[in-house]
Amino acid sequence: MDTIFIDTQDKKNKSILVISDDLIYMDKLKKEVSLTFDFTFFENNKFYLLNSVINNFDVIIFDNSNNDLKKFLDVFKLTKSYNFNIPIILLEKDVKQDLSLYKIINVYSILQKPVSVEFLLNTIELCINFLNTNKKVQFENGYYFDITREELFHGKKIIKLTRTEKKLINLLAKNPNSLVTYEDIANVVWKGKVFSKYSLRNVINHIREKTDETFIRNYSNRGYILNSI
Repeated sequence: MDTIFIDTQDKKNKSILVISDDLIYMDKLKKEVSLTFDFTFFENNKFYLLNSVINNFDVIIFDNSNNDLKKFLDVFKLTKSYNFNIPIILLEKDVKQDLSLYKIINVYSILQKPVSVEFLLNTIELCINFLNTNKKVQFENGYYFDITREELFHGKKIIKLTRTEKKLINLLAKNPNSLVTYEDIANVVWKGKVFSKYSLRNVINHIREKTDETFIRNYSNRGYILNSI
């Protein structure tokens, strides 16, 4: 079956990826899903085709009726194209007692089948509301940036930042694992004003002094990358 898209013109919509072999249930979901969502459907034996595109989704619904969750983990660990940082709503026939795999995969909620489409949609709404009010990006070595509060943490400790440092980390954190060019930084952090690369390097160096040398990475003199986990 081909991928199904529900198109929408609202730029604020969230993208929902559904992975399932239950075509009848997916057809019901497609008909009932709110137009506030972009809806993309893949069958379980085709999710490997998502590759790096999987990072474009806000929420993943994974139907684990055939116990394919471990395979999902192995596929994307092997390709290293996905960091398992997107919340997953898991559909299960039988909820496992061992939660270790659920935690690795970043499961937000487990719904035991059969589950009504209406209940699933409510769960999606709550998940997205949680994302909107708890925007935290995790980094290596225990660092994370709270986008809502514009605060950088190491564990529970707040790292004091200047206004410019906050703006820069906020920009990079909103584009994790992606190159943010000097031009982008100039437009957002310096509001298009003239600045030197020397000034930017100073800001980067001060942030590294407060974190570690690999916290922000330079990319071929084109810009910077902040890697999330």
